[in-house]
Parts: sequence; C-alpha cells; structure tokens
Amino acid sequence: MADFEHQKPKRRRAMVVLLGLAAVLLVASAYNVVRVRSRPAETKQAAAVPVAVRAARTASMEDTLKTTGDLRPIQDVYLYPAVGGKKVLEVLFERGDTVPKDALVVRLDDGEVAARIRQAEAAVSAARTQLELLEKDRLRFENLYREKAVARQRVDHIQAEHRAAQARLAEAQEALKALQELHRYFFLRAPMEGMLAERYVDPGNLTDTGKPIARMTDETVLKVVFHVPERDFVLLQSGMKGFCRVDAFPGRTFEGMVAVTSPVLDPRTRTAMAELHVPNRDLTLRSGMFAHVTIPLRTREVVVVDRDAVVRLPGTGQPYVFVVEGGVARMRNVRLGMEQQTVVEVTEGMQPGEPVLVRGQNRVVDGSPVEITAAEGSQS
Repeated sequence: MADFEHQKPKRRRAMVVLLGLAAVLLVASAYNVVRVRSRPAETKQAAAVPVAVRAARTASMEDTLKTTGDLRPIQDVYLYPAVGGKKVLEVLFERGDTVPKDALVVRLDDGEVAARIRQAEAAVSAARTQLELLEKDRLRFENLYREKAVARQRVDHIQAEHRAAQARLAEAQEALKALQELHRYFFLRAPMEGMLAERYVDPGNLTDTGKPIARMTDETVLKVVFHVPERDFVLLQSGMKGFCRVDAFPGRTFEGMVAVTSPVLDPRTRTAMAELHVPNRDLTLRSGMFAHVTIPLRTREVVVVDRDAVVRLPGTGQPYVFVVEGGVARMRNVRLGMEQQTVVEVTEGMQPGEPVLVRGQNRVVDGSPVEITAAEGSQS
C-alpha cells in the first residue's frame, strides 16, 4: 500500500508532460494550416514563351566552287629577234593596236644580208649557166662516142665536169636558201591576230636575242587560272559553265567555260590547276582585272532551316536549334552545310517537317513551355 502511494506523484508528472506535448503539436499544426492558406500558389506552371516557328524543309541547293584570280589573255606571246646586234629600222604598230596575223611588226636593217643574197643569186645563176653548157657538151660527146668519133676518156671527162657543175649549182642554191632563211629573221611578223600589248624597242635600237622586242596578246578570250581543291576536283569537268565578276563592272556577270588543264592533283597541295575561259570579243574586259569566279558543280536536294533559327553555344560555337515537342522547346544540336540566301543546309540532326523556332529562340532554354503565335511551312 505504501509503495502504491509512493508511485502516484510520478504518474501525475508523466501525465502533465504528455498533455504539454500534445498542446504544442496542436498549436504547430494550426500555424501551418494558416500559413499554407495565406501563401500564394507557388507551384503554378511558368508562363509559356510566345514563339514563331517554321518547319524544316527540303530545297534544291547548288554546290559551287568559288575562287578568285587575275584575268589573263588566252594567248600571250613575246617576240624575240633571232639575230642580235642588228639595228631596228621600223616599228609598224603602237601599243593597243590590233595586229593581223602575219603582219609585219618590226623591220631590222637587212642591208648586209640583202647584199649577200644578191651575190648568192648571181652565183646560182652562173652555176646554172655553166651546167647548161656542160649539159650540151655531155650530150654531144655521148652522141659522138656512139658514132665512135671520140675516145671514151673524152666522154668520161665531160661527164665528170657535168657532175661537178651539178654539185656547184646545188651548193650555190643551198647557200642562197640559207641566206633567204636568215633574211626572214630581219622581218618580225605577228604569229597570231591580236593586240600589241608592249613594244620594247624604238627605231635605232640594236637587237639582243635574249630580250623581247614586242609582246602580243589575244584578249578576245580571257582566262582565269585557279587551283581546285580535292573535294571539288572530282566534280569539275571541262565544258562546265562558270561565271565571273570584276570590280570595274559592278552588277555585271560574265559567262565562261571551264577548261581543266591538270589531269592530276599536286601531292603537295592536294589541288589541281584549272582555267575559266571567258569570251571577250568586244574587249570589255581587260587582262589584269581581278575576277571573282563562281562555278556551279551540282544540284542536291537537302534539308534546310532558316538561317536566323540557328543559335551557337558561346565559346565552342556549336550550332543548335530549338524544335517544339509537346508544347515545350527542345534544344537540338545540328551539323550545318552550305548557306544560300536566307537558309542553311542541315546535314545532321533534323528531319523535314519538324517545327523550328525562328523567333523567340533566344528567350527559351531546353524544356521551356512555348506558345506558337505564328507558323510557316508544313509539319509532317
């Protein structure tokens, strides 16, 4: 009984503690309910970003080779004298003159060789006269020998003289021919029809076989020589059309034709030499002008997106676009190809028909909810 009376105060203290804890929990619960009811809704979904989209699509795109180079004449010839130390008597054309083929351009002093030619012609004439006389003697003595009127030795002597006269005539003729060939070198003629681009001598100058006396060009066709990289060499063919522009005629395009001059690649540069030949019959273009060349190589069907749709990662420059999937913007890495006007080729990462953000793409991140306010192109 005494033990029971001793435990009663302990039980009362325990009951008081439990009642206190219950009261604390009740107050805390009530506070949380009030706090939740008074807080604004924080779990509401973020506002959708208004965007415009345009579907990725297929388009025809030309692979082109673009290069630059100087316009050069299709033919460029330097006239060198074949004889040195001879005086220039006359230059018959001025710079810029049109020169017909075979026209006399420069005449040298041929007085000495002309005198030697006259002597050689006289020698040929004398040798021919002597041969004609001996020919008559040979025939006469051969007839007399057949009639047994002269000895055989006499006939043999006449025949030997006749053969010697033939040899002297042939020798004189060869000497005359050589002098006539030499004489031709004193008259420098145009090897082609063209323009006298330069003249390097004046009357009274002496010739030097190592120095040109004039330069002729044919500018009715001009050429641009350029190097073709390996990737384009397999596509480039002779006869393809090409186009060039020059700064002197802004807005004008001149059409030409490709001539591949090198059948192989240079192993050091992995390029080949080619030319674009541009007709220039009216001489509008001039050699030395700087030309911008474009050569269409082939046409391909490719996937394109608007150029403005492409965004690049800072630092790396990795291109990407945003596509709309289920009402949200999804970041899509892409690989780009050629650009043409307002579109760019996508070689990897995109299919035709996918809706691509073309406005608002700089205000979203991957997963941002979007609202399409404008759309162009079909979605399939």
